[in-house]
Amino acid sequence: MRAIGLVLLSIAIMALLLTDADAKRRRSSAQGSQAAGASRSWCATYPGKGISDNCSYATEQQCLAQVWGLGGFCRPNPFPGTAYGTGGSWSSGAPR
Repeated sequence: MRAIGLVLLSIAIMALLLTDADAKRRRSSAQGSQAAGASRSWCATYPGKGISDNCSYATEQQCLAQVWGLGGFCRPNPFPGTAYGTGGSWSSGAPR
């Protein structure tokens, strides 16, 4: 009976340790994605110029410095934390 108790106690301790390690990993991953999203908070938009949005600016000042004199404007990234406006494709990769 004592052996069963020790086995159950060992399993419970291992489960707690694994849960704690997973929580730390998730917390670290979430902080990394927030930092990546903050680096793409502003988009430079050039209406009528045939240039797609460039959402690679961390601050509005960086964006304004880029569009100055080019006839563009800056706006907040509508999809922060994603690759929107970085030249990537939103398609699933399926042939059209």
